[in-house]
Amino acid sequence: MKIQTFFERYAWVVFLVLSIIIALFGLGDMLTGGTTFESGEGPTLQGISGMTWAQLQSASPNAATMIDYLVRAGGSHLFVLGLLSMIVTATAFRRGERSAWYAMWLWPLWLALVILVLLSAYKQTGPGIPPPLVSGSIFFILSVLTLLLSYRKFFPKQQPRARGASEPAA
Repeated sequence: MKIQTFFERYAWVVFLVLSIIIALFGLGDMLTGGTTFESGEGPTLQGISGMTWAQLQSASPNAATMIDYLVRAGGSHLFVLGLLSMIVTATAFRRGERSAWYAMWLWPLWLALVILVLLSAYKQTGPGIPPPLVSGSIFFILSVLTLLLSYRKFFPKQQPRARGASEPAA
């Protein structure tokens, strides 16, 4: 039996923690809705629309209601993504199943897409760095490093066979 490094043995914990954080972000978005743009997420809304949440609500209450719905719906998506990821992480990834290792590459793919979409929408200057850009970049790096450093667990080197061990008797 191959001895695993500490990281190979516990890489699943990194994804478990990331999954819990994503589920909590989602739960927070479901509970707060668009009002999340009044505080920490303010730079995101201002960088995209050029308005604060209060200005948007005043100028276009219907648009603010739509954004509130989209934040809550996105929160439900994050919550479910976190739960699904927790299940895959705590079972198949922890056991070292290759399909789970491949599936977890959806994490950096998803994060890269979120970052690219945010950067393409971010048009205004000056409001600050959008929090999803910071957390998304950190989570992207952590997920890629975790997958790369856990590679040997999922793809162990084949042990050379002893001569004649698999050859049929003559």
